[in-house]
Amino acid sequence: MTTNDLRGRDAAAVASRIIVWVVLVIATLAGLATLVFGTVSLVASAIGGRVALTLASEAQLPPDADAGSARLVSGSWDTASVVVENLDTTTVVLAIVGGAIGVLTQVAIAAAIAMLCWSLLRAAPFGKSLSRTVTAAGGIVLIGGVVTTGLSTLSAWMTADQLNSPDAGLDGFWPIMAVVDPTFLAVGITLLLTGLAFEYGERLQRDTAGLV
Repeated sequence: MTTNDLRGRDAAAVASRIIVWVVLVIATLAGLATLVFGTVSLVASAIGGRVALTLASEAQLPPDADAGSARLVSGSWDTASVVVENLDTTTVVLAIVGGAIGVLTQVAIAAAIAMLCWSLLRAAPFGKSLSRTVTAAGGIVLIGGVVTTGLSTLSAWMTADQLNSPDAGLDGFWPIMAVVDPTFLAVGITLLLTGLAFEYGERLQRDTAGLV
């Protein structure tokens, strides 16, 4: 099915149009929700000094984790989602800045998807604005993802160091380890390639205009 088919009246065109509209609405709402709730959360962290983050963990599972008929041979917690307060200012700032960049990268993804859907509905997928937006979104996701990962890892290390207490026998309970999600790499590269493909399509469409 081509983009022009989305304007048809047959069942396939109507179904495709509905799907694209649903994706457009979801992407738009997701982007707005991420921006609003992310901003509120970051402002609350800045005001209250509380930071929500994910720390690496090596704690063993509790004894009742295999209370049923099955038996656990081994297991441990890889990560733990925590909210921490009474951190030093540098750690809080790093966590907030990393979170802010992370929010922007998610909004960029939602914006790229929404614009792609809108271009498909208009039967104009090879416009310059679309290719530039998608390419820019891919760059933002890649760069923002790397920066966010670096800042989040650094703030997590600093938080773990401040949570550990050798005097209380808890030195090493929160290991200094990086928790890295490579998803942003795949998404960023995909958006970049998609933007370049649209740019090539737009150039090809312009060069062949009037030949048919």
